[in-house]
Amino acid sequence: MTPSRRDLLEFAGAMGVATVSAVGTAGVLASGVTAQEDSTDDTDDVPEYSRWLTLEDDALEFVSVDWTSVGDDLRAELQAGQPDEEVPPEFEADPMVAPVSEALLSAYFYVGLDLARYRIGRILEEEAFDSTVEELLLTDRAFVATGDIDPDEVDARVTAEAEADFLRQLERTDEIGEYGVYTPVDPGNDAAIAVGADAILASEARPAVDDPSGALETAIGAAAGEIDRATDDSETVAWLLEAAGDGDVAVGRYGDPLDDSGDGLADVEFEYDELEGAAGIVSSFEVEDEGTATGDFAAVLDDPDEAALEAILGASGEDRSLEVDGDRVTATATWREELVIN
Repeated sequence: MTPSRRDLLEFAGAMGVATVSAVGTAGVLASGVTAQEDSTDDTDDVPEYSRWLTLEDDALEFVSVDWTSVGDDLRAELQAGQPDEEVPPEFEADPMVAPVSEALLSAYFYVGLDLARYRIGRILEEEAFDSTVEELLLTDRAFVATGDIDPDEVDARVTAEAEADFLRQLERTDEIGEYGVYTPVDPGNDAAIAVGADAILASEARPAVDDPSGALETAIGAAAGEIDRATDDSETVAWLLEAAGDGDVAVGRYGDPLDDSGDGLADVEFEYDELEGAAGIVSSFEVEDEGTATGDFAAVLDDPDEAALEAILGASGEDRSLEVDGDRVTATATWREELVIN
């Protein structure tokens, strides 16, 4: 395991052990599955991944993972975890740790489980695909994996005949810009995958997604600058991403994305009394160097309780800071080697 990633991945690994047991993914993990994205835009203060983000019914959930930075270590931590390993309560109670760790795992399992039915569940494994993935983004409506993609390789996988009930065969049915669009041969399985040289996108029918192909068209259009992005439509979203959206892993929610029902692809939860009623929240985590990790947090809250927020934000770390400016809240914290979960 790369020492410079130790803090983030041991946090995530410990958080993920319970998830691994509950979902029953030991076999999937043994074969090597995957996770998600983040980086910084060279023309703006918002992260680069924000170009894919749009608002639907004035709401949004997302998980961004820099897979190049954390992928190998995340797999190693999950494979080494013990089923009875418990997460210390101070980490579960910290809004700057638990939601980020849980969201990282949700992105990882989306690739390994949901995309496995289309034979691309191992797209994050270098030994399984010539295509390489650098960053992942999971929203309530679409999944995006960016990197160096071989469209012919992916085409061969997703269009192969299904050899088991679990697998689904796709066929190329349309194009969105430079992306080929694939939909199920079986019309009863409503899903869509778009494949280009720089990204793979996927969407599936959920209560939050009534038109998977349309969801992909929206994401691709936003990335191309052809339709408004979330940062164009909402100054609050832009501020949240500028304040706390960068990191190896970043998570956020804005508005009311299906009232925590988990009916979208992403399911980002900040279930803390002190954050109840927040108009938006973004939290991120990044390893700075060997043995040192930092977190950034931003939220918009009506009448924030500064004392209550100070008691929980970054409470499991040190070198903490909290700033409240009207309805805007920002916080930072640092985690060092001696705080690592062993």
